[in-house]
Amino acid sequence: MTATTAAPARQTRPRIALWDNARFALILLVVIGHVVSTVRTDSPLGFGLYAYIYLFHMPAMILLSGMFSRPETTPKAVKSTVQLAVIWLLWEGIWALAHLLTEGKGLGKGFLVSPAWTLWFLVTLVTMRLLLPYIARLRHPLVVSSALALLGGLSPVIGTEFSAARTLTFLPFFVLGWMARDRGWLDGRWFTHPTPVLRGLGWAVLGGVALVFVLEPRFRDFWRIDRWLTWRDDYLRVFERAPIGDWQPEGWLGTAAGGIPIAAALLLIAALMTFALLIVLPRRETSVTPWGSRTLYVYLLHGPIVYGLRATGAVELFNSWGALGMLGLVLVATAITALLSMRWVTVVFRPIIEPPVDWLLRRD
Repeated sequence: MTATTAAPARQTRPRIALWDNARFALILLVVIGHVVSTVRTDSPLGFGLYAYIYLFHMPAMILLSGMFSRPETTPKAVKSTVQLAVIWLLWEGIWALAHLLTEGKGLGKGFLVSPAWTLWFLVTLVTMRLLLPYIARLRHPLVVSSALALLGGLSPVIGTEFSAARTLTFLPFFVLGWMARDRGWLDGRWFTHPTPVLRGLGWAVLGGVALVFVLEPRFRDFWRIDRWLTWRDDYLRVFERAPIGDWQPEGWLGTAAGGIPIAAALLLIAALMTFALLIVLPRRETSVTPWGSRTLYVYLLHGPIVYGLRATGAVELFNSWGALGMLGLVLVATAITALLSMRWVTVVFRPIIEPPVDWLLRRD
């Protein structure tokens, strides 16, 4: 009789509370931004809230995604990327069916070419993951990706098709996230256990940006910065739709000379706010930490709910109550986020949020 040794169980790396806390905070901002989006210009409060959120929440989410991406095409990485592509296609069908049933709209020319509403994020992530192995081999990947982000706005061809404009714009954050994790930039005690002074600086950055919108309630009359922060248009078009005061540069060179510095400044602010948020968030596990592992469910499922709130006039009703109504919309968004973060949601909706893709992949 010979003894046999059982294979050791695969070790799974424990989740770090900070990253899940960050994911939940950011997905909450996503839902709030979408809830107030259609009424954002009706009041200084709504405009300031929307602009503040859109200054950094998606760059921050992209950065976190980059942190957990690898340039190696391992079976696990391939499966994850294929699954994202399948989720995108599945939800394009879901949104097409929703528009057909509620509005009688058939498939338009932009079907699958211009991702439906929130689905651009999935397309962007797939594209970035496919690009990362090549970008990682560059001598200065962050410099190159930053140059692409700023130069992309010069071309009117780069737009919403396959989320190309946003992919280029947010690519530096994805690369920065990968580099920070790969090179251990955030492993030091200064980040894992930030001092009160550093936390104070983080709050100062986040509060200082908010203070701009508080002290200047007519900001939207001077600059429709919200149109810049969607990152869908080239510099010429966005200047036409959102000039800064009376300044609207003329010609290609003037537009480039104005658009590139403004885009660079906005992306720098996004980076500072992202870093500030990561500094001030708790490192310990909190009551919402488990919810941070279910953000994909919130991201995809909140769309139909917000769509329904808009269609029924509920958002407009809240908005008619002024500042109190805007606070009500924030509370509604918070309730939606909390509800969709529950464990039972993952059980019920797993087939359309995390569909199995093993059948598509070859077994080694």
